[in-house]
Amino acid sequence: MKGGFELRRCDPDDDMDIIVSLEREIFKPSEQYTLGFINWLCRNCTNYSYIAFMDGKPVGYIISCIEGLGRGHVISVGVLRNYRRMGIGNTLMCQSICSMAERGIDHVILEVRVSNTPAITLYRKLGFDVRDVLRSYYNDGEDAYLMILENDKFKALISKCCSVAKQSS
Repeated sequence: MKGGFELRRCDPDDDMDIIVSLEREIFKPSEQYTLGFINWLCRNCTNYSYIAFMDGKPVGYIISCIEGLGRGHVISVGVLRNYRRMGIGNTLMCQSICSMAERGIDHVILEVRVSNTPAITLYRKLGFDVRDVLRSYYNDGEDAYLMILENDKFKALISKCCSVAKQSS
């Protein structure tokens, strides 16, 4: 990533249209969340959700939530095709996980299509492992991997990506 890159926390009052637009451009119709669910996510998960901008243009986003005690959940992450392989997805993941770690999570889960090799590769590089296969998880019948980042791999990511690592060691 070069100059002109900015990461901004989602603002549910101002950024809903940006998230919806990115969702529609990044994902196929069968992969997109409903407008109502995106609205709910934007309102309830803003502390851990970010939009990436390149030269003022929104190019990616992440929505994550904390569920229960200690578990972060990456709900959706995507980067526009022309901006992939530039480190934006990695930066979004790190920022979101770090913001959840500041609230005390000790592991993170996510679901990913078994066919989404680029995303799986990124998640593995971050330390995620496949925990399970979720049969027919997606509306179109495709399976998903349930991936988890925990224990030493979670600590390693925090140490690599977050200032919170210094506080918790």
